[in-house]
Amino acid sequence: MKTLYRIFALICIINPSLILAQQLPRYSQYIMNEFLINPSVAGADGRTSLNLSARKEWIGFVTNTPETYSFSAQTRVLKSRSSIKSGLFGSNIFKGGSKGRVGLGFNLYNDNNAAIHRTGAQFTYAYHIIIRNSQLSFGLAGSFYQFRISREDARLKDPDDRLNGLIGKATVIPDASFGANFMTQKFHIGFSVAQLFQSSLKIGSRDEFIATNDIRLKRHYFIIGSYREKFPGKPKWEYVPSFILRTNEKLQILSDITMKLFYDRTYWFGFSYRTSGDAIALVGLKFNNLYFAYSFDYGFNGITKFTKGSHEICLAVKFGDTARRYRWLERY
Repeated sequence: MKTLYRIFALICIINPSLILAQQLPRYSQYIMNEFLINPSVAGADGRTSLNLSARKEWIGFVTNTPETYSFSAQTRVLKSRSSIKSGLFGSNIFKGGSKGRVGLGFNLYNDNNAAIHRTGAQFTYAYHIIIRNSQLSFGLAGSFYQFRISREDARLKDPDDRLNGLIGKATVIPDASFGANFMTQKFHIGFSVAQLFQSSLKIGSRDEFIATNDIRLKRHYFIIGSYREKFPGKPKWEYVPSFILRTNEKLQILSDITMKLFYDRTYWFGFSYRTSGDAIALVGLKFNNLYFAYSFDYGFNGITKFTKGSHEICLAVKFGDTARRYRWLERY
């Protein structure tokens, strides 16, 4: 079983169409930290957020199943007035004000999928435009990461396999992503594109990576939407349906459809259905400015039916409940 899994994972590098979206991490808690998927969300709620997330997939299948760890931070540049300050030797320096429209963020991550290891960083610039009681946002992120095929985790039976010469090799890949987001008090919808450059995996020496010219990181597209409403006569109870749609250049679609219930915006629980046949349970709570969320995925098709499920944990701390916060934009 372990050998079968490793061979399957390496085949997926050559032909990514065999498994949708596994070139990129998959998150069940996509609403908890949408910034990981859409760069335009950086600073969208007017607060400073620090997020830790960990995801371990396919528990009980083999020891080195897919896992993703990330630390991200995002903030909004505060609105400020122009000013004149005294400089050296009595000179005056004009300092322009900020309109409070810029969001900044970064993400550090380590993503392991069997023998494939990706470790990198992403830096984001976002711009937000307030339109009456709504907000339109755009974001651009640049990233670089090390792509490595682990010698310890990869074994191929055929010594003539073209991947044999690449085992144990690594390369650094630059990339970029773009996103747009529109928000009102009750709903939002966002669109993003990842792996814009569609870089080739040129690993090893020139002779070795000539054979990898057709192994490229394909563009992936995401649409995320959600809606929030209170139950009639029960103002502390809210329901939030949401969805995420993932697709790639071959228009292979994978979606999550989610329903969450919130009590006093402090406790929540919900359920997701993924079109690959996975059922997902979600719970979370808020304590002051700390947030905790947990999800459990269980699959009924493909490899997932031979596992004990997948686990995902998210921790977040948010600052700026006064000057930095746009209260109508809070969604948690």
